[in-house]
Amino acid sequence: MVSAKKRILLIATGGTIACKRSDGGLTPVITSHELLSYVPAAKSFCVVHTLQLMNIDSTNMQAEHWIAIAAAVEKNYAKYDGFVITHGTDTMAYTAAALSYLIRNAAKPVIITGAQKPIDMDVTDARTNLLDSLRIASDDRAYGVNIVFDGKLIAGTRGKKERTHSYNAFASINFPYLASVQDDRCIFYIDDKAGLAGDTVFSHELDEKVTL
Repeated sequence: MVSAKKRILLIATGGTIACKRSDGGLTPVITSHELLSYVPAAKSFCVVHTLQLMNIDSTNMQAEHWIAIAAAVEKNYAKYDGFVITHGTDTMAYTAAALSYLIRNAAKPVIITGAQKPIDMDVTDARTNLLDSLRIASDDRAYGVNIVFDGKLIAGTRGKKERTHSYNAFASINFPYLASVQDDRCIFYIDDKAGLAGDTVFSHELDEKVTL
């Protein structure tokens, strides 16, 4: 169930999906606008605007960056039907969990995605993951903070990176996958948006003195 021409904001933060090779290895330099150019098929079902929020390796992601991402969603929340955040895979699960608490009771989808290989490579999972994310973010049934990876929709508080090289990098821990993308269709296994009640609540602080 994809409504025509949903308005989606693509927020880029860096990570492998945005990397190019340099003398020092992979460096995140590809912009949000450039990322979008690799998925022209998205134009058939949504209108995407882009925001380059930061361009860092996800191993450098800190609480201050989570606050900045949540603030960007809050600032633009009324303008768009959904949000897609591109991110590195190493700390993607941590960001998804943090945003799940910084953006609570979200009636609109906030999708986090990335890739095992840069989007400009000939063989990569990046283009599929980005297109799948935009497709789910444009679906009327989608809501809340979730991860999209390898065709699967994972609750933001349940994602875990279990594989370093495989495209099937993320698993949903002790909870079923919410949906999948197959043949350009979104198939929802848990379709419970109708039960969502109350306003979306944004938080603006995290205590950085808490650790495991």
